[in-house]
Amino acid sequence: MDLPPNHLDLYEQALRYDKVGDPYTAVKLLKKVTRLVPEWSDAFRSLAAIYTRRKEWKPAFHYWSKTVALDADDRDAWWQLGLAAVPLKRMRVAQTVWTKFGFDRLRTDAPLGLQLRHEKGYEILWMQPLDAARGRVVSIPHPGSGTRYRDLMLYDRRGRKGYNVVARRRVSIYQAVDCIKRSPYQTFSCLLHTSGEAAIEQLEQLCYDAGLGFEVWSNATRAVQQDRAQASEDERRAFPEYYSDLLPRPETGSTLVALAAIHPAEVERTLNDWQIISLQQYSDLRAY
Repeated sequence: MDLPPNHLDLYEQALRYDKVGDPYTAVKLLKKVTRLVPEWSDAFRSLAAIYTRRKEWKPAFHYWSKTVALDADDRDAWWQLGLAAVPLKRMRVAQTVWTKFGFDRLRTDAPLGLQLRHEKGYEILWMQPLDAARGRVVSIPHPGSGTRYRDLMLYDRRGRKGYNVVARRRVSIYQAVDCIKRSPYQTFSCLLHTSGEAAIEQLEQLCYDAGLGFEVWSNATRAVQQDRAQASEDERRAFPEYYSDLLPRPETGSTLVALAAIHPAEVERTLNDWQIISLQQYSDLRAY
């Protein structure tokens, strides 16, 4: 629809405030536009986008609802409405949206990749999907990320960030949106005085049996991007592939590992059992 010039100027001014980092003024101006032109969806959409970016899910849900009520063909607004519904436990709305996009019967038996952005960069983690928007972290994230093993995460199923390549099989990576529920697990790390694959696998099995998280942190960043030579430039940019070293190089002689547990005593008990079984040693146990 065509807006009067003064209303359009007000809207564009709001967008400029948001762009320069003043969402408070932008929201005030956008709300004024919605009062002046209540049948125009763009102002409601811009409000919804600001609140989504700030992870303020109640107003985000409200304004995405207004947007789709005015423009039922706005597929992105429908998708964002479904995302906002999940942290508010409006699962009936979320299911309705997933059905629209064909995501109502997804397979959840295999882990997927999760791209987690934080102040120190980003990590490629593993998550166990529960549905089209929720997944549980099964990696042990960097302590500075603010995310823990077994956190329940909101992720964007349409926001594929690339692929994790494991044994020549590509596994999709999706963008993390928000943490829905914090887990009670703490993060620990220690140095194993071995880099033997068998000894590391013994510790991994002990952690699994005890209900603890386990991950090797040695010898690599979380993931390294590698362009595909035969792909187009646009495709490489849109869907990069990531390759992770799951075990350290044998020649290093030591291995930095991470464990996740609810109580420190569980970690100490498991590591002591591992020393007896493997005849190896560890040191520098640290809690984060």
